[in-house]
Amino acid sequence: MILESNQQRKRQVPITIFAFGYYGWGNHTSQLVKAVDAVETNRGFQPPLFVDIRIRRSVRAAGFTGPAFEKLLGQDRHRWMKSLGNKFIETRTGPPIQIAEPKASDELLDLAIESARHKQRLLFFCSCRWPRCDGKVACHRTTVAALVLKAAKKRGIHVEVVEWPGGDSRRIDLEVTAKDFATIKKGRMTVPLGKRIDLAELAGLPWGSIATLHSGGEKLHRVVGRAIAEKSGWALPIVPSSLDSTNRLNECKQQGTSFRTEWGLEPALS
Repeated sequence: MILESNQQRKRQVPITIFAFGYYGWGNHTSQLVKAVDAVETNRGFQPPLFVDIRIRRSVRAAGFTGPAFEKLLGQDRHRWMKSLGNKFIETRTGPPIQIAEPKASDELLDLAIESARHKQRLLFFCSCRWPRCDGKVACHRTTVAALVLKAAKKRGIHVEVVEWPGGDSRRIDLEVTAKDFATIKKGRMTVPLGKRIDLAELAGLPWGSIATLHSGGEKLHRVVGRAIAEKSGWALPIVPSSLDSTNRLNECKQQGTSFRTEWGLEPALS
């Protein structure tokens, strides 16, 4: 019976919980919500519930200071769980990551389970750009994720925690202008997309994906992530490369895989 139970558990579709760092989105919160909603709706889910896990909300990012983001979303789609914030931000003493109330991870799990009943997924967020740096924990949301997975495992619930938008890396082809092609070839770190794009496709592009850029018979391969909003419109961020050349497809694939692992972008399961 135990073996059968374990096999059944392996076949279960996990509840997906997203983590997110809002770095770079401070002046583009309306675009962020529009993008996330488009991606999740396209995947067959309701617009997600956002959970703020910062210990304080007095920040420079205009769209995330105080109750600004909560007002944009409305109370039905926003929660502030100060209990899962990092105490070090306030005390500046002791270890660099100290979750205020670790047991509150059970409350976050409960919210995710309740949301899943309504075909809605949960996205918990803070400000840090990356959850890990060179494989080492760089943000307290990584610790929160571990606590949620521990709570889920204790309850026998199959849960996946992954940095939004999740998913396996993919390959896409994009036609770009000769001017943009030249600047990207020289080292530009974004691929301009314009103001009107398929948000469901490009805002949901998994980190570590490969964009093959075409212009006038030439092509370039670049490792990219999901679309971001800039003053001039939407763009794909290009992953920094330590390689002499990122125009070899196999090297790009290897780089994308390493990037996802080193920066904490692979899913973790309970």
